[in-house]
Amino acid sequence: MHKIALILITVFLNGCSSIPFEESKVEVLALNKEISNKDTNNKDFNNYLLSKGYKEDNLPIKTWGVKELLLGQYFFNYDLKTAQNSIEWIRVNEKIALLKPSSSLGIEIGRGSSNEELSDNIFGGGLSFSFERHNKKLIRYEIAFNETQSAILKHEQKIWEYRTKLLQNIVSYVEKQDLINITKEQLKLKHSILQMIQKRVILGISSQIDYDRKALELKSINQKLIKLQFQQTKLKKEIATDVGLSIEKFNLIPIDAKSVKELFVLATGKFLNGKSIKDIQLKATTNSRELRLLLATYAVAESKLKYEIAKQYPDFNFSPAYTYDLGNYIWNIGIDVIISDKSKNELFIKRAKKIRSTEASKVLAYQLKIINDVEILLHSFDHSLQIEEDNKNIRDTKDKLKKQLHKRFENGILDRLELELEIIKFYEVEKNYHKAFFDVIKKGLDAELIVQEPIFTEKMM
Repeated sequence: MHKIALILITVFLNGCSSIPFEESKVEVLALNKEISNKDTNNKDFNNYLLSKGYKEDNLPIKTWGVKELLLGQYFFNYDLKTAQNSIEWIRVNEKIALLKPSSSLGIEIGRGSSNEELSDNIFGGGLSFSFERHNKKLIRYEIAFNETQSAILKHEQKIWEYRTKLLQNIVSYVEKQDLINITKEQLKLKHSILQMIQKRVILGISSQIDYDRKALELKSINQKLIKLQFQQTKLKKEIATDVGLSIEKFNLIPIDAKSVKELFVLATGKFLNGKSIKDIQLKATTNSRELRLLLATYAVAESKLKYEIAKQYPDFNFSPAYTYDLGNYIWNIGIDVIISDKSKNELFIKRAKKIRSTEASKVLAYQLKIINDVEILLHSFDHSLQIEEDNKNIRDTKDKLKKQLHKRFENGILDRLELELEIIKFYEVEKNYHKAFFDVIKKGLDAELIVQEPIFTEKMM
């Protein structure tokens, strides 16, 4: 009897073995140091660039182009790494789902009396385990598998969202940079005009009102420039955050605005020019991570409905036991039937069906959104191209007029002030063309967002 007790106790203790807790603290100061030490001259980052086809002669990187920004983001961004790690622990659910229901082991030791005499020690042991019906274990695995697929798609969606945000910010930065350059030229010309009017006021040729009016215009343009420069600085900080570097480290390398602009002009044209609505719609519905995520969520809902239906069928608990008492060896077995509440189960099934129906509706609604978004995109792109072309023609006309004005100035028909007062009017034309130009580029960003496919190839970058 003692041997049997020893065996059962040993089994029990082995079953209670566990993994010890290991404390892991998050040190803020240490993290600050880690962040400040991250830079583009990092050996691991350079090796990563080499693995992506970057030439060793071009390392470390000298400028931030689109390719460098995207690769930097994937390597440095903490949020993307966190999302990747979350997938690993979600995959564990698949293994957990395949495990059998927990069993239990019990031991009884005591003394009793019979006919006013004390009996020998009473010893007993029992085991309890469950038997599930209707493939519940497999259905739980199906749920866990679909949840894993959903998590993977959420990760892919997060990568795409971060990519989109980064590209939107870099395009906005380049747009602001060009507008700043135009405004600086305009401001320089305003300064020149104001100085000439000041001289004329002194000579009595112009009035103080003329000077004050031009001074006010100058101040207004200067304020616009300051605002643009502030916005540009803010955008650069946001880009640094998007990439996953400190602003200090990011600013060590300049942004190649020219290459960014050239790439988007080329890529947007190739991706959207001459494409049919049907072709783009097919691409969008095939590539859309959001749509695939909704489909995965629907699959989870359907699996959960299966599980609720399977729960209608009762499970069994088997409880074999052994007892030793007064030299008698007693064996017995208990069977428990786990009966679910029918009305409660029906409510769970009804709820699961409603959830599945809701998820199906979401899929249809989003697919309709994609179809309509593509049609709007292509019409909007054609409209933007027309606006850009119109503004380009106006700009070309402006350039011709500007040449004619310079000839008139050289011939003595216009003086310097008259010339510059005419030229200053052309800056609105330049700004209108600038806006139209970037509106076309932004249609490329819209295309990426809707179709969820890069508009530029590796060769373009």
